[in-house]
Amino acid sequence: MGLMSITADIGLVVLFVLAFGNGANDVGKSIVALMTDPETATFRPRYSPLVWGGIFSGLGSVAAILISVRLFSAFTPQSFLQTAPGSSFILAALAGAAAWILLATLLRIQVSTTHAIVGAIIVQAVYLLGASSLQWDFLIWRILLPLAAGPFAAFVGVYVLSRLSHRRGAEASETSSGRVGIADWGSAAGVAFARGVNDAPKMAALGTFLLLGTPEDTVWLPYVIVGVAVVAGSLVWGDRVAKTLIGHTPQQRGHRLKAHAATAVLISAGAYFGDAFSTTHVSDGAAAGHHGKKGRQFLRSALRGMATAWMVTLPMAGLFAIAASILGARFWG
Repeated sequence: MGLMSITADIGLVVLFVLAFGNGANDVGKSIVALMTDPETATFRPRYSPLVWGGIFSGLGSVAAILISVRLFSAFTPQSFLQTAPGSSFILAALAGAAAWILLATLLRIQVSTTHAIVGAIIVQAVYLLGASSLQWDFLIWRILLPLAAGPFAAFVGVYVLSRLSHRRGAEASETSSGRVGIADWGSAAGVAFARGVNDAPKMAALGTFLLLGTPEDTVWLPYVIVGVAVVAGSLVWGDRVAKTLIGHTPQQRGHRLKAHAATAVLISAGAYFGDAFSTTHVSDGAAAGHHGKKGRQFLRSALRGMATAWMVTLPMAGLFAIAASILGARFWG
């Protein structure tokens, strides 16, 4: 029991680090417009948008305990594997995902936390237990397919919405207005809240597994840790990735609001129904879905981001998890 409690305590610390990195890496995706000078389209340091995005991300993370029950169940380790893994496996998965997210944040690269968690579990499982240890039917239909399809669903949704509203008056107001107003703050809050609802259960499910059989065996504690850490990461390092997103997010107000609305709705619905969407790529897909040149200029960036997630983030998080597993075995051994 003593060793189990120590492992759980270490796991909660690593969970905090992962959620801290999630907040730091992701908050800029919802509030970048609030930190962009509308006249020069350059970054302007402002603390209030970070506070705004961090608070709503934290609220979404805590609210996920009620909203995202199905998504929490989908990311329990027992759903991924044929047999329940040991605590050391989950601890290494958390460490691998956290290491990659923090490294990417330090390098000012936006990455997908969902891909990092999935990669840390799958790659480590294949290395330690073999490919047959994974629940491939579940992984393909409930995890991998939604991850791949989410951005395209956002793309189509925004494209259809843009076509329906493509009238001269509406188009003129979109192109003439680059200012940031109340609607932008509201849409940023919606995306930040949806991001918390979507990401928190994926992290909390791993933290809850580590608490099984310990005196701290509870569901709410991991959610609270994730919520606090997400806010802390947003406030401390949230401007790092936000700076790199300048020029890669819509400047026209109408385009921006449609993309934010589609992202918030799709991500929230996915979290409620248990679909493993990536907020990063759904947001990119929504930005690229606008009718005309405004959307096409973001399409290449969106496709590059999706390719990077599958070819870099997923395997790199897995390699970090394997390294953590090897180091952990030597330490505990």
